[in-house]
Amino acid sequence: MNSVLSGKTGGKKKEWRCVVSAMVISSAEGFAGMAKPLEDYGITNIHFCSVKERTDLDATAIAFVPFVDFIIVGRDAGGSPYLNTILKEAKELQIPVLQESCIAEQGKK
Repeated sequence: MNSVLSGKTGGKKKEWRCVVSAMVISSAEGFAGMAKPLEDYGITNIHFCSVKERTDLDATAIAFVPFVDFIIVGRDAGGSPYLNTILKEAKELQIPVLQESCIAEQGKK
């Protein structure tokens, strides 16, 4: 993923940074293993949704879906009460959904 674009303006080279955002649905332990590879790919905004904490933040996580570029579902996200709602919203908005294993495999290369 290329997050830097270069261009020339007035004889000076200028860099523009693309903002790429992701939502990670996982436990804190799973998120810790994905954070570094995501940063290495140039993901500039990462929104973490904990599958272990059940609070009013669940509604906030669902409302945040339209504002991310893609969603990553952790191996341990099956217990999340709002996972199906988030996945349905992502499908309707055509937001790509990746499994945690995609991030881990790519990070090893």
